[in-house]
Amino acid sequence: ESDEARQHLTEAVNRVLSMSVIHEFLSQDEHRPINVKDVCQRIASQVTQVSANPEQEISIQVQGSSIRLPASQATPLAMVVNELMLNAVEHGLKDRQRGTIRILLEEADDTVSIQVEDDGQGLPAGFDLEHHPTSLGLQIVHTLVTDDLKGRLVMESIVDPSSAEPVIRGTRAVVTLPRRSARML
Repeated sequence: ESDEARQHLTEAVNRVLSMSVIHEFLSQDEHRPINVKDVCQRIASQVTQVSANPEQEISIQVQGSSIRLPASQATPLAMVVNELMLNAVEHGLKDRQRGTIRILLEEADDTVSIQVEDDGQGLPAGFDLEHHPTSLGLQIVHTLVTDDLKGRLVMESIVDPSSAEPVIRGTRAVVTLPRRSARML
């Protein structure tokens, strides 16, 4: 009945739903690379249906390359994207009537990069992901990115460059990982 219990239940439901999206893609052909952009679009749809306050108008845009990764990378990456979107809804956009989350997928040579940005309130003062992950979701993200994906996670407030004084315009999380080929698995 409490708001905190409701929030934890919603987070758990979203984690299960993101895993079900990957399971659905794997059930089609577990040896075929998974289109991460399609997975992100499905997770975005679920996050807006399950997490968003009905009084909020949240737009989630998935942009960039149709990156194909082996299941061993697509599965933890889907969970990372899910957690970052949930974090944006719950923290970055929580006190706003409207908000936008943008997911940008890019690839270059042997590297894949996914940015999750929101136009919310930015990170709290003194935020330090390396030493003090502030939530279970960010702890999960950090572990998946560094241990499972052998990648790097950077989180920062987006500052408006056109402003004379620093004005925060949201939060950006950037996940960068090496692309594994099917032969490396």
